[in-house]
Amino acid sequence: MKKITILWITLLFILSACGDSKQTISQSDEKESKSENSEETTQAKEKVNAKLEIEDSGSTIWSDSIDSIWINTAAIFKNTGEVPVDIGETQMNYKGKDGSILGTSTMIYAVPEIVQPGESAIIVEGTTLNDVTSLDNYSETTFNFNFDATEEDSNLMEVSAVKGISSDYEYSVTGIVKNPTDVQQEDIRLAAILYDENGKILGGLSGSVDVGLAAGGEAGFELSYPPLPDNIGSKVNKIEVKSYGFTW
Repeated sequence: MKKITILWITLLFILSACGDSKQTISQSDEKESKSENSEETTQAKEKVNAKLEIEDSGSTIWSDSIDSIWINTAAIFKNTGEVPVDIGETQMNYKGKDGSILGTSTMIYAVPEIVQPGESAIIVEGTTLNDVTSLDNYSETTFNFNFDATEEDSNLMEVSAVKGISSDYEYSVTGIVKNPTDVQQEDIRLAAILYDENGKILGGLSGSVDVGLAAGGEAGFELSYPPLPDNIGSKVNKIEVKSYGFTW
């Protein structure tokens, strides 16, 4: 009888321990689930608070010496949200007055790609409209783009001594870019947006520095792509340039 009593006590102890173990595991799972839900809620809030808009845009359309019709378009993205955003690819759609699509440009990247709240970025592109026979057919450029909330920095470079230069065959923008960070920047990208005396966007230029830029170092730059009409220089009143260090 004594042995049976001891056996029952041992069995009850084991069952009690198992019960406590199950309870501990259950509490652990509950904490993990709450943590995951909290992270998902934070991400959802960031998406709601992430906003990006086209603040302004403009195009110049012209015919060259062999009657090819060109268009140069520039636009300004503005981060109107509460969190930094990472801008993906942009597509430009060149629309005719009848609502048709005269042409498109794809895989356009902003300068900078990451924009802080209240800050802006520039996109620039130019192309020929092969099926257009008259400048009057063009109506407007529309934009299709995507973006995501991010925690990354914009990695902006400093730009100075900006100047527009007209020649017989092209219009270019020159200046100096400085790396204000304490690390080497291997890929410096730039974009310039051109305004007339009334603040209207005429178009823009984009490019990069040919070599990397050391911490605290400076380099000259010259932007001449995409093409602009020969007479654009006489219309340009203000030039805005942005630059950043691109990283993979």
